[in-house]
Amino acid sequence: LVRYAYSRGHRKIAYIYGNVESEVTKERLAAFYKTMGELGVEVPDEYIKESTYLDSIKAEKLTYELLKLKEPPTCIFYPDDLSVVGGKNMKLHSPKNVSVAGYDGTRFSQMLNPKITTIRQNTREIGRIAADELISAIENPRATIVKRVVVDAELIEGETIKRIGN
Repeated sequence: LVRYAYSRGHRKIAYIYGNVESEVTKERLAAFYKTMGELGVEVPDEYIKESTYLDSIKAEKLTYELLKLKEPPTCIFYPDDLSVVGGKNMKLHSPKNVSVAGYDGTRFSQMLNPKITTIRQNTREIGRIAADELISAIENPRATIVKRVVVDAELIEGETIKRIGN
């Protein structure tokens, strides 16, 4: 998602993230900082805001704070597609005034106008792997080892990250 926004000219990218206790949040935030660093883009501390998942009201408030900054971001990432709706509720007419993107790739995100740029998670594969691991743990609890599993996701380009600059 960072590389996509960058390819469209964005260098001022803010991130409103979900619950900091969540492993998903930790992974996403680390990947955000890592990728921004690889691209040579500094991330001002004020561009990073903590929220909760599925909270469009808080997302709206945090979006307002970001847009009031002396140098506001040109693009804002949200923890999920519902939170993007909160950001858009400010009459931003995204992507006219600010580009936005979320995570989850929910069906409703593609029914909105404009369609949300998002990361679709392969929930079917996540569920299948989780079920296999659970069955294995039940059948052989002494041999169960906690392991990290990464399931590929898909970028849904949508219409909410505009091209800027050159």
